Amino acid sequence: MGSPSTYAKIVPRLRYLKSTLIPSDKLRELSPPISDIYAYLRESKYKNVSDTKNAEDAEKEIMKRFYSAVDEIASFTPSESIDLALSFAREDEINDSLLVLRGIVENKEINKNALISLLWSQSSLNKILAEPDSLAGVQRYLEISSRYKHIYNSLKDAYAFYNELKDSSVITWYSLAATSNLYSESLSKLNSIDKDAVSRTLCPIIEGKIALGLMQSSLLKIPTRVVETSFTKINVCNITWNKIGNIYERESGDVMALATSLRDQFKYIKIEGRKENEIMDSIRKSSYLSAKRKAEAVFQSYPFSPSLISAALILLKLEINNLKTIIISSYLRLSKEEYENLLII
Repeated sequence: MGSPSTYAKIVPRLRYLKSTLIPSDKLRELSPPISDIYAYLRESKYKNVSDTKNAEDAEKEIMKRFYSAVDEIASFTPSESIDLALSFAREDEINDSLLVLRGIVENKEINKNALISLLWSQSSLNKILAEPDSLAGVQRYLEISSRYKHIYNSLKDAYAFYNELKDSSVITWYSLAATSNLYSESLSKLNSIDKDAVSRTLCPIIEGKIALGLMQSSLLKIPTRVVETSFTKINVCNITWNKIGNIYERESGDVMALATSLRDQFKYIKIEGRKENEIMDSIRKSSYLSAKRKAEAVFQSYPFSPSLISAALILLKLEINNLKTIIISSYLRLSKEEYENLLII
């Protein structure tokens, strides 16, 4: 495990971060009007959100607070765990970079205001898009992106699959595999004990991404070979890909049959429901609820471990996602009953 001397600086900050999280019961209580929600946030670390006038600006302020926390944690993180800390922001970068690639392929104008990761101070995508003619075409975009490995590898693979299948939806579908690989690779510099400890916090998330990827693959009719190539790079979580791959090849023509056959193949998530949207929701929710339980358990165990980093950032990311849901729902004038089921608490 990590030594007290190595993690002595970061542990108190992570425990303080956890102490500032909004309690679950308070999140449940937050409800329209927006003035009431902002009144509460004004006394929290999200006080800047209360000065915004619309949902888009509120989301940006929330994400700025999240990226600021990632930067602070990374600045005190031992070298072997820096990629782990940064992966929680790089996930957004990869998702956005693939959105840009799809836009270029489809010859659509890129709305940079919709790329939330550009708010991150360390955003590599921001540097890519700042280059002259970065959006002039795929080859130019890929050429500039090659300076940033975590983005380029995802773009290169996604574009190769697009060229093979001639379906631009495969580009954004690939984000589930790309971000799973990002988290998997972030463990590469850790020793085996630390890797196991961190994996227990990340595996629910990775399982959820793989399961969602399989469901979406079935809907998009993506060939087994492409699905296998995308997900078999993941070398954590003891996922038996041979068995999963066989199930996908056999059942991919029927989403409901695929879901039924996959239910016993994952350790942390649930695959339930009678409709496609119910199945997707059950995967997403169970994935993050399981990750939340694992993260909370870490704070009760040996503190000098990089698993405390992943645990703290998982809990923080859950908080910001819930907060965005509450605020956006309020601006949309949804009732509390309408959006409460969207919360992951």
